[in-house]
Amino acid sequence: MRALTLLLLLAVAVAAHDRTVEKRSQPGVPQPDPVDLKPLTWGDVNIIQTTDTHGWLSGHTKEASYSGDFGDFASFVYHMRQQAGHRRKDLLIIDSGDLHDGNGLSDATTVDGTDSDPIFEKINYDVLTIGNHELYVNEVAEDTFKNFAPKWGKRYVTSNVFYKDAHNNTVPFGKLYNKFRMKYGTRVMSYGFMFDFSGNANNTVVEPSSTTVTLPWFKKSLQEEVDLYVVTGHVPVRWAEAITVVNAIRAVHPSKPIVVIGGHLHIRDFKKYDARAYGLSSGRFMETVGWMSVDGVHDRHCKVEANCVGKNLTVTRRYLDNNIYTYKTHSLAHPKQKFDTWKGRQMTNEIAQYRKALDLATPIGCAPQDYYLSRYPYTDSRSLLNLVANEVLPVAVVNASRPYPGVAIVNSGSQRFDLFKGNFTLDDTYIVSPFHDDFVYATMPDKIAKNILAGLNNAPFQKRATHTLATAANVTLTPGYVTDDDFGYGGDDWPHSAIPYVNAPNYISSPFPAD
Repeated sequence: MRALTLLLLLAVAVAAHDRTVEKRSQPGVPQPDPVDLKPLTWGDVNIIQTTDTHGWLSGHTKEASYSGDFGDFASFVYHMRQQAGHRRKDLLIIDSGDLHDGNGLSDATTVDGTDSDPIFEKINYDVLTIGNHELYVNEVAEDTFKNFAPKWGKRYVTSNVFYKDAHNNTVPFGKLYNKFRMKYGTRVMSYGFMFDFSGNANNTVVEPSSTTVTLPWFKKSLQEEVDLYVVTGHVPVRWAEAITVVNAIRAVHPSKPIVVIGGHLHIRDFKKYDARAYGLSSGRFMETVGWMSVDGVHDRHCKVEANCVGKNLTVTRRYLDNNIYTYKTHSLAHPKQKFDTWKGRQMTNEIAQYRKALDLATPIGCAPQDYYLSRYPYTDSRSLLNLVANEVLPVAVVNASRPYPGVAIVNSGSQRFDLFKGNFTLDDTYIVSPFHDDFVYATMPDKIAKNILAGLNNAPFQKRATHTLATAANVTLTPGYVTDDDFGYGGDDWPHSAIPYVNAPNYISSPFPAD
């Protein structure tokens, strides 16, 4: 049984009142109230990043702050490239993987990404790498290897992720590395790394980064003459795997600029490794578009690397909320300049057509209130996990033919996003609970069964790291990200009041029978 089915049942269960609420669609999404945004700082090399998009190419149709779609992003990229040309500065557009599992646009097709990948491919990315969500299922991994990766040529870089073909030959999904020269002369060496992932399908191989950096091809690549190393990774910037790669480069090049463009944890983050090496992660679900500028890359004094050991680069970072106002403010040369491009409009229309064909906006039910995944304790009635445990599991995971009462236990990670008051659509089923979940059962004495949940929650468990959000004094601000990273606060482009975060248990269950 799929957890998606649970939420479908939830929709029916809470839809006792009128279900004919106005249909939501891209053209009718809410827009944020304008605020004053500070101009972006440009350097010798500038980077725009997306990561962990998980199919959210239509943007957040119920949240104004993140309401831009991929057509809007395409127009933004076009204008930013124009700006880079006028300034004679190099600009990289980078994605760090995880394209599926989280939205109906990518997940409602037989093979994940059938409709969403062609839209994604219309952004002219300079560097891309693979995410773990391209590796869970054999068919998705095969589609990525045969259809998605080849379209990017040398730009799709997978230094430690491999595909097993029909003859059991192991080959990289993309290129092991790629050296290229940017428009205004910056020579770049790019790599693509995955964290040490072990849950991959059996037609794929993930090599530990600690092994990869010892191999002859990697050592040989470090002998190339370049100005900047770009490590695009589906790996958190603070994890050992990222630090391993930085250290391997630094062992040969004591002062060469390094940027790590990471992901996976779904957080905004920025790390300083040393005076000339930095890492950026830009959130999740097309809520965030990352910006990073690096100045000092072409310092002639640094041609002899020993001259610049410890000499600071000038680096800035900014986390941009994904909405049209953000894009217009930062990309247009003057207020009357037209923002929409032909390509952007075409992509917006294409997304709308796919959503209509997949019936993603079709109401299935109506949620009587907001249910939040991590804002409130699990015991709170506003908690999504509380709803699933106490109202969904007891009626959805049931077999009346069994002679004994039942308890259903699920991983809390099966639920991925908030459920908002109002129409509960087909799209929401994939947004809130995107994974295929199988339920297995066993019969046992209640004295044993009643201890299982506590035993699971006390066992070792790999869970995503979280950032503690600061408490904002101005409660009139729109709730959102308030990020504290290695440069402190101030990286968030839009001012927000912090959203509280409460840790949830790793496992939840339906109530234990009273008798």
